[in-house]
Order: sequence, then structure tokens, then C-alpha cells
Amino acid sequence: MIIGRLKLCFLISGLLCLAASADVVSYFRFEGNALDETGLMDGEPLNFDGDVDYEGWSGNVFASTVPQTGQPNTGSLRFAGGSEFVDLSNNNDLSLGMNFTIEFYMNPDQPIIGSSIFGFSPLYGLSLSLILDVGQLEWYTQFNGQPSGASANMVQIGQWQHVALVMQPTEYSIYINGLMQYSGGIPPAGQGNYFFPGTDNTGDRTIGGNYGTFRGYLDEFRISDTALTPDQFLCAIPEPSTPGLMLLGAAGLAWRKRKK
Repeated sequence: MIIGRLKLCFLISGLLCLAASADVVSYFRFEGNALDETGLMDGEPLNFDGDVDYEGWSGNVFASTVPQTGQPNTGSLRFAGGSEFVDLSNNNDLSLGMNFTIEFYMNPDQPIIGSSIFGFSPLYGLSLSLILDVGQLEWYTQFNGQPSGASANMVQIGQWQHVALVMQPTEYSIYINGLMQYSGGIPPAGQGNYFFPGTDNTGDRTIGGNYGTFRGYLDEFRISDTALTPDQFLCAIPEPSTPGLMLLGAAGLAWRKRKK
């Protein structure tokens, strides 16, 4: 009976993840490793002090489960603000098109100069950093090498929060915990298809950055090849009518029938 329940739990978990991740290009959960759940860009943590298995990984998490997927969450990756980064460079192409979402949870330390959260080359084709400018937190972005800035006054230092960068052909939006903080146009020279060819050059694709690295904790870093809405973010709890919870209800009904 217990074994049957465990199998059902694994089935439900798999169905929920499938329902919630149909558009996922890459997903780094940082559960004690930097593997990409899709297998596209498995990461390699570099320049962490000592053995990264003990120095970089942390049990400091935003919650014990991920709201959107229901997956257990036990670990995150700690960046001390030196030259640590996760290298994602390999021979596989990264194609995001013109509509995509990059989201993650972060618990940031105060930036000293700038905290590079991620960057994809060539020519800093796409990057996001948290910076301190005249005492004010700001987002610094680059789109196909074209810089853009936005206020980051909703960011809380020393606290977990969910961040989503949502891209559409001519504009981008930044959300904090599912609430829009900024929406604006992309410089004309920065518009277009976002495609990053496979590369073995260390540092061409990074989480944490290898220049002005992020300071703090990062977790649940997910890239989707569509412009998600807030109800689809990893911070959102699915409504009862969503496919994931419908599958959950169906599985529960099947369990009750078997029990009878």
C-alpha cells in the first residue's frame, strides 16, 4: 500500500512538472549541482572557494517546495562576490527567438559595483545585472549589445524574491514576485532574434557572471522560449482549473477508486 502511494506521488510530481514546463529551454535547480534539467547547457561552477560541493551549495532556500511545480526545494547556490560563476558554454546552440522569459529566485547582497546575474555572448548579446548607482538600485540590461536601464527599487537586499525578465519583439518587462516593476522599449538595434551559437569558450554563457559577479544566493533559474504571464512564473501557485491541478485531481480520484 505504501509503495503504491509512493508511486502515485512520483507520477503526480512528474505530471505536474510536465504540465508546467512545456516551453522550458533550460532549467537549473541548483539542488547540489548545476545540471540543466533539459540537458542543453549543463553548468560547471568555477572559482568558488575550496570544493564547490561544500563551499558554494547552501541549504538557504526561499521555500521547501517550488510553488508552480510542487517540486521539493532543498538547495541554492551561494556567490560570495569574488569571481565565481556557473559556466554554461558548450557546443549546443541556444535559440530563444523573439519571445522568451528568464526567471529565477535571488537573495542578493548589496552590490559593490555591479552584480552580473547572467550573460550570454557574443558581444554581451543578452545580460542582466543589479547595480548600485548613486545609492539607488537599478537593473542594467544589454540586448544584442545595446544597454538599457530600469529602476530596481522593489528589490529587497537580504531577502528571497522571484525575478522574471520577459522579452517580446520590441519591449521587455521586469517582474518582482509576479508584480511588474518595469516595462519599456528595447533599443531598435537590440531588437531581433536571440540566437547564441554553440561555443566552448569559457565564460561565453554564464550564471553569476565572470565580471562583476553576483553577490548572494540564486536558485531555480529557468529559461522559457515564450513570453510567460505572471500566473505561469515559478512563484505562482496554480489555480484549481490549471492542467497541473486537474491532473492532480484525476490522480487522486484514481487512488480513491483503487482503495475501494
